[in-house]
Amino acid sequence: MLLLLCLLAFRACASASNATFVSQLNGTLAHDTRQLGWALKAAYEGLTFFDNFDFFSAEDGLPLTPVVQYVPRDQAFGDGLAFWTQNGTPGIQAEHWKRLPVGEKRRSVRIVSKNAFAGGLFIFDMALLPHGCGVWPAVWMLGTGNNWPYAGEIDIIEGVHDPRQNQMTIHTAPGCMLSGSGSAYSGTRLNEDCDSSAGSVGCSIRSDSEISYGAGFNLAGGGVFVLLWDGAGLKMWNWPRSAVPRDVVARNPTPLAWGNPVAVFDRATCDPYTYFQAQVIIMNVNLCGDWAGSTYAASGCPGTCVERVADPANLVNTVMIVNSVVVYQQTDGRSGTRAAGTFDSTVGASGPINPLRRLGAAQKRGSGGLWAAVAAVGAIIGFVSFTAIPLL
Repeated sequence: MLLLLCLLAFRACASASNATFVSQLNGTLAHDTRQLGWALKAAYEGLTFFDNFDFFSAEDGLPLTPVVQYVPRDQAFGDGLAFWTQNGTPGIQAEHWKRLPVGEKRRSVRIVSKNAFAGGLFIFDMALLPHGCGVWPAVWMLGTGNNWPYAGEIDIIEGVHDPRQNQMTIHTAPGCMLSGSGSAYSGTRLNEDCDSSAGSVGCSIRSDSEISYGAGFNLAGGGVFVLLWDGAGLKMWNWPRSAVPRDVVARNPTPLAWGNPVAVFDRATCDPYTYFQAQVIIMNVNLCGDWAGSTYAASGCPGTCVERVADPANLVNTVMIVNSVVVYQQTDGRSGTRAAGTFDSTVGASGPINPLRRLGAAQKRGSGGLWAAVAAVGAIIGFVSFTAIPLL
């Protein structure tokens, strides 16, 4: 009898304990479900697109690349370097209609978002990307601290010359590494140490899609690139136009339904809130520079980089057209949005130049970057040339 009473008491306690556990589990799952909801924070598109960006220019006083001169807003619109197509889609481009003396700087555009974001879901719908020998476009994010790379840098779309695959890179302070396992993502791991404090190229993953960059990307109608930055780390996806998930198009994103990312920079080996401060979004079209210039001779491209970009006939594919940049953030997560404020936006691996690195002291500025490009899409570029409209 005593044994039976003890057994019944044990079952009652176990049942109560199990009920408590289930209740706690349900609460946790409910919280996680709430975390999966994404609130729209910003949508940069159409005729108001450029209202959300500042134009980086040489007026900041630091040296630029040997062949590029980024211009301020009024000059960019006046010269047709910033524009909208006839259907109101915004774009930027490097000047490619004047022959220049070899080595003379060619005008281009670099825009920096007025807001900085600490975490979130960033969706870049790109209609057209630049590519070609000596061409170096980038869509990237830069920490708002003045101590690169300690504020972090995230390169989402980047390349030089003529590859078919996008390459994604992060630049950080010492201690951040790519995870040892590549089974969680479909891309190809290149270098694993993300530390860029000594001027290294950061850690990179190359997309497995053969139409994630260059002429193939453009001929497929463009596509979408995504960065998810939350407590688990950084994840990136890319899709050609025909494969963009419906929830992305409907602006009701559900990342758990997208399958394995193309790239993962996991919290286990690189905490996303330790190595990355609030980041601004940057888009630019660079030519030659530290990465495209230093790899030009081995790229299979003819002559030298500075000779190449002096001839406008070689630069018809220097146009970037952006359907939209949309940012979501979790309402009860660690993410946040604020005004970018004043900081030194000349730093960064995708930036205009790396003067300290050339002097052997790259603690605060980086070099490198990643990417490449492909053949001409003359018909598309011709369309852009004819449909660009000036500032309203």
